[in-house]
Amino acid sequence: MKSLFASILILMTASTCASAKLYPYCNVFIGTACFGMKSGDEYKYTSQVDFSFYEIKLSSEDEVNIYLGYHPASFDYEGAYLSKESVNGYLVSALKVDNQHHRILIEPADSRVPSVDLNISMSSDDKVLITEFIKSFRSCTRTKLETTCKDNILLQSVVL
Repeated sequence: MKSLFASILILMTASTCASAKLYPYCNVFIGTACFGMKSGDEYKYTSQVDFSFYEIKLSSEDEVNIYLGYHPASFDYEGAYLSKESVNGYLVSALKVDNQHHRILIEPADSRVPSVDLNISMSSDDKVLITEFIKSFRSCTRTKLETTCKDNILLQSVVL
């Protein structure tokens, strides 16, 4: 039921931005961050006891898997081109696995907040859409009553 609701919400929100060429500011909120999706993008949301997982397919056919939880897979900080850069109370790390695959880890300074782990698979030669998608990420804080997101780009230093 959560997946259905999330899909309906995205489709409704994305359809209002159909004419926009760039990704919307933020229309998907995942607690510690938000990002934009536009018409033609699809995602599947899975929620477990201690983590959430988003499988995103962009209109460019590029795919992004997002893990939101407290136990992301181990990260190769030594091989990363961006390692623990401090942005809005988060540590951002990025690794180019190969020409088509990238991994981005967003770790909170507060251990009570889940990490965000992005695995990117690029199938398109055009990096414009996937870059716009990545640049739509903003950091957020959440209380019982509201979610507040920063204006500046969380993944500004990430290069695909």
